Formats: sequence, C-alpha cells, structure tokens
Amino acid sequence: MANASEINLLEFPPQHILDGLIPSHETVQLSASTDIRLDGTYGIAYLLATDKHLFAISPNGDSTPHTERIPLSEITNLEVKDLFGNSLLKVRTGTTGATLARFTKGHNQKFNRITHRLEALVKDARKTEDKIAKGQLGRAISGRRCDVCGTIISRRVGVCTNCLDTRKLLYRLLAYARPFWKLGTLSLVLLLTSTFISLTPPLLMRDLIDGVLAPSATYETTFFRDITNSIFGIPTGYQILYFLVGLLLLINLSQSGLRAIRSYILSVLGQKITYNLRNEVYQHLHRHSLSFYNERETGTIMASITQDVGRLQDFISDGLQEIIRDIVTIAFICIILFAMNIKLATLVLIPTPLLIIATLKFGHRLHRTYRGLFRRWAAISALLADTIPGVRVVKAFAQENREVGKFQTRSEDLLKGEIKIAGIRSIFSPVMAFITSIGTLIIWLVGGTSVLDGALTLGNFVAFTQYMWRFYGPVESLCRLNHRFQRAASSAERVFEVLDTQPDVTDRRSAYTMPAIEGRIQFDDVTFSYEIGKPVLKNLNFTVEPGEMIGLAGHSGAGKSTLINLICRFYDIEEGTILIDGRDIRDVTLKSLRDQIGVVLQDPFLFNGPIAENIAYGNPDASLDEIVAAAKTANAHEFILRLPDSYDTPVGERGVRLSGGERQRISIARAILRNPRILILDEATSSMDTETESQIQEALYRLVQGRTTFAIAHRLSTLKHADRLFIIDKGELAEMGSHAELIAYDGIYARLCRMQTELSKLRAW
Repeated sequence: MANASEINLLEFPPQHILDGLIPSHETVQLSASTDIRLDGTYGIAYLLATDKHLFAISPNGDSTPHTERIPLSEITNLEVKDLFGNSLLKVRTGTTGATLARFTKGHNQKFNRITHRLEALVKDARKTEDKIAKGQLGRAISGRRCDVCGTIISRRVGVCTNCLDTRKLLYRLLAYARPFWKLGTLSLVLLLTSTFISLTPPLLMRDLIDGVLAPSATYETTFFRDITNSIFGIPTGYQILYFLVGLLLLINLSQSGLRAIRSYILSVLGQKITYNLRNEVYQHLHRHSLSFYNERETGTIMASITQDVGRLQDFISDGLQEIIRDIVTIAFICIILFAMNIKLATLVLIPTPLLIIATLKFGHRLHRTYRGLFRRWAAISALLADTIPGVRVVKAFAQENREVGKFQTRSEDLLKGEIKIAGIRSIFSPVMAFITSIGTLIIWLVGGTSVLDGALTLGNFVAFTQYMWRFYGPVESLCRLNHRFQRAASSAERVFEVLDTQPDVTDRRSAYTMPAIEGRIQFDDVTFSYEIGKPVLKNLNFTVEPGEMIGLAGHSGAGKSTLINLICRFYDIEEGTILIDGRDIRDVTLKSLRDQIGVVLQDPFLFNGPIAENIAYGNPDASLDEIVAAAKTANAHEFILRLPDSYDTPVGERGVRLSGGERQRISIARAILRNPRILILDEATSSMDTETESQIQEALYRLVQGRTTFAIAHRLSTLKHADRLFIIDKGELAEMGSHAELIAYDGIYARLCRMQTELSKLRAW
C-alpha cells in the first residue's frame, strides 16, 4: 500500500470537464479520482475542492457530466463510511446529508487523508465567512457577498459571475448605441424598406406563372396586373413578361443599394460604439489601485481591451445587423404566409419549436466552451507578456526551446478548444438543416396535393414555397448566429466584469484639492495587510518633519516598499491614519496628493518615445529649457547630447536602448522637473558601477535638498547621511535613529552593517 505522502491529491479530470466548471477566482486545492460512480456502477469519478467549494463530478457518457457543488463554509460534518465491498464519503450541511464519493476499499487510505484535508479547508472557509460577517476582511482574495445570491465575490473579479445574465449584458451593450440613435433609426428605416421590397418578388412570380406562363382559370387580378393593364391597355403575354422581369431587375438593384448603405451605416455605428466602450474600459483600468493589477495577469487585461472589444465590434456591426434583418423578415413573412394560406402557414411553423430547443441546448454548451476558450487565449497573452519583455533573460539562460515548448503547450490547449467549438458547430448546422427539411417535405406533400386537386394554383404554390424558404432561411440564420451571439456574450461578460469592478482606492465625495504642502508626514497606529490575517505593517507610529531625509532599511519583505506605497495611497490602510501637513490623505483628491510626490524606482520605467517626452512625463507642459535644466541637474545632459538625435532620441520599449545608469538619470530628471515636496527613492542606486553610482548620488543629493525624502536601500552605506533611519522588521518599526545612534545601539541595523562589511571583504578578496 502506498505511503500517505505519496498519495496524489491532484488527479485532475479531463480539461473539457473543467472548462466552465471552476469559477475563475477560485483555486483548486485538491482533486482525486474514484473507481466507482455515485450511481454504484464501476467507472471513474472525481472529487474536487477549491478554496470555496466542493465538487463531485460523475461522468455519465454525456458531454456535460453530473456535478454536485457544495460551499465549504456550509459543511458541518465529513465522514468516510465503510460498506460491504465499498466505502462512501458522506457530507452533511445543516440538516441534510449527501454522498459525494464512492470507492473500493483500496482507496480508503487516500480518502481518509482527503477527509483531513477537507476538514482544514472547511475550517479556513468558515474563518473567512466569519471575517466577512464581522467586516474584518482586509486585502483578501474574497471581498464581499453578492447582494442577490450571497456568493462571496472575488476581489480579482469584483462582480458576481453567478448573477451575470447574458441577455442583460447584451441589452446593456445596446445602450451604448443611445448617443447614436439617429444613425440607428436611419439604419432601421432602411432595413424595413429593404425587407419590404425584398418580399415582392414571389408575388411577381405568382403573377408571371398564373397569368402568363401557365394561365389558371382561378387566377384573379392583382395589384401588379392592374399596373400592367394601366400601362399597356390589354397587354400581351410578352408585354407582361417583359414588364415583370424589368420590375424584378429594379427591385434587385434597389435592394443592393439599400443593403450597401445600411451595411455602411451599421459598420460606422459599431465602430463608434466600440470606440467609446474601449476608451471607457481603458479609462476605468486607470482608476484601479495596484491591487487590481497584482491580482490579474497582464495578458488577461490586454485580451479584454483588444480581443473582447473587437468581438463585440464584430457582433454590433455584422451580427446585430443580421439578427435585426432576420427578425423583421420572419415577422413580415409570417403575415404573408397566413394571408396566403392559413393551413399551409400553420404547417410551416411545426419545426420552429424543435429549432428553438436545439438552439438553446447548443447555445448553453457554446457559452461554456467560449468561456474556457478565453482563458486559453488569456494564457497565451500572459505568456507573451512575460517572455517578450524578458527575452534577454530567456536568451541569457538559453531557454528558447523551453519557452517555445510552453507556448506550443498553450497553443495546443487553444487548438483543442477551437476544435471542440468546431465540433459543436459541425453538429449544430446539419441538425438545423434536417429539422427545416421536415417542414419543407410536409409543405410539398400537402401543398402539392392541393395543386393536383385544383384547390391551389401553381403560381400561388410556387410563391408560397418561396416565402417558406425565405422564412426558414432567416430562422436557420438566427440559429447559426447563436455561436456569434454566445461569443459576444462571453466577451461582454468579461468587459463588463472590468467595468463593474469598483476601484478600492477612490476619492471620497467630500475630497478636496490638497494645497501646496510643506511635507510633514505622520503615521498614527497604521496597520495594513494584503491578505487576511497576514499584516504587513503593524501599528506604525512616527512623524517626519518637512525637509527631513528618512532612510528605510530592514530585511527583504519587512514592509519597506509597502510603507512608501501607502504614502502615495496606492492602497488604503485598514486601521490608523496617515497625515500630510495634518490632513488625512483619504480626505484629499488622489491627483492633488500624487502631484506633490516624486518617485525614483530601482528599475525605472521609460515609455517608448523620445527622451524629452520621458523627462516631461510628469509635467507635459514643460518647455525644452526646463527639460534641459532638469537633465543637467540629474547629470544626464552630457550623455543625451552624445546620442544621435539628442533629446529626440527614442528610448525603445521600456528604455531598452539606454543603459541602466542612463535610464536612472532620466528617471531622476523626470522627478526633478516635477518638483515634488515629497520624494521617494526606492533602491535608486542599486546594481550600478562606481562611476555611474557617483554621478547618480551627486544628482540625488541635489534632488533631495529641501524635500521630505524616504530612501530605501539594501546598500546601507548610501543611507549614512540620512537624518534618521527607520529599521522595519516583520512589519514593525523596530529601531529609529541616526546612523551613529543605531550603530551604538547594536541592534538589527548594526548587525546588517556588519554583515555587509564582511560581505564586501569577501568580494574584495
């Protein structure tokens, strides 16, 4: 028997079962297979647990397996029960119980271990529930409960995916057309006109057959025959033939013209709607705090802006046009069919319920599959977002084949998803065609009998069959459009997830513009955590006077970067108050706060553009003289002049055309031009050669004069001249004082200094 440590608790079901099953904001904690299904038959089944739910999955031969889903927080008891020849895993929730797994005796050890793991997960889920109920939830993955269904809403998603209604999402999408109602109305008028004109040819064909080609004794005069008589008097058959054919040509020309104009108008309408939607999504993204981006992959966000909005454009400009056209055509043709022959018209409608049922069934499967397909597209986008900017690292470690293999694996997953959708659609279309063929055969049988009996003229029967095909054509088209509808619905769902996720750091309604500040900063009992129960900073209390330079030191992960992030209000604190010049930073607008803070990072980010634009990024209205002056102060002017186009030289994506020291000096010039009252230096001189570091240190010395400065550095020698040093240890302010005071104190700082001194001796040796 296998040792418990060797038991695999990550035996995943096939990917097609997982697609659409696990909410995107939940993480799988365990997954195990069983050898008996819940119905008692031998066969593989699965028990899967996330951090929120427990799933029992029992494949039943269908593409959608039988699945039980139970919230972990509602489980009150777990028990492995031995029976004769097999065992059960039973779960109790409140007053009800359920069997979630059945297995042979050989799996008892595995499921005993699973039970212990599940008990731990249930305990964690209950703790989360309690903290939600008490309002103590910090920056956890779970944020709040849905007001409708009570489901815990992930901070990563921000909205309740269980309550998203596909139809409402698309109705909401159509609301974006409201500003362009004139274009929409014009398009609708053209559509109705074109549809009405397109319905006349079968009537002309009836007149042509019954009145000219195969004259019928029961043929009655019609509107078109009266026109012919008024033009030709008593026309000959040839005159009627020529006139009707000419009229058909005119109708076809007018239809083509109206269709072209309508298509152009709807394309423009779709472009304008998606233009506004794309801009709104991008604008909303910039309102979010850093936590939003920490919890999402870059590729997923990019896919929402590009692929999803693009699919919505395709739906609005093409799919929506076809849907409106088909619905209007079906309505008009139904009226004509019943006006021509009530009995045959009723028979035409017989296949319609079958078409609707088949469409709904296939539509549900398509929607789930498109959701899974998006995740696979997002995985590819995320991989590209990682590897392309990091191509130097890939090449430096000769990992090209490995990255290509990872890409091929994800591409293969995408291929499987695309093939699955193609398979569903390949079955769907023939099923639709077969169902409509049943209605066609019924009409030919009953209608043909009526023609042979003399109860129906040949012209009327031909006209009726043409209308019948024109009825089934739009019906089939609407059914075929279902895949485009579902794809657009999935895209709309993700786009509106972004738009509906509320930023967690926002201006209060009463927020006011912060006036020019002196730079006094005060932390009063500040506590902050990214995750529940794991505070990064604990009860911080200190005051920094205007113009004072503070050095932040401590072990990696102690909370130094978090502290400066809170000063910039990239996150909101849970407890305590942060004051700048006596004002709570939550009471002032974000823009007026950040306008007075300058940041120089360890790895400065430069945008793809000229050097001058990068220096002026924080002050776009700066003159060239001001830009040059800032560059000189940052010791950047000389190397800029040596570049081919001087200040107009493109720096490349992320500044790749410049060295690390050159990028850092551009970053310092950017901060100088902004002229902030509060300055933050995050490892601004790390990993530099001696000459470059000297130039940067000189530039920084000029930059910090008269400004309240926070400097983070692992190389403690760079902090010796700070007015005070704050030593952060495990989220607490462990030591505070000048360099000399802390060395004399012989605590954490002194120990770190000795370690670095010893390390520098080893390097020198």
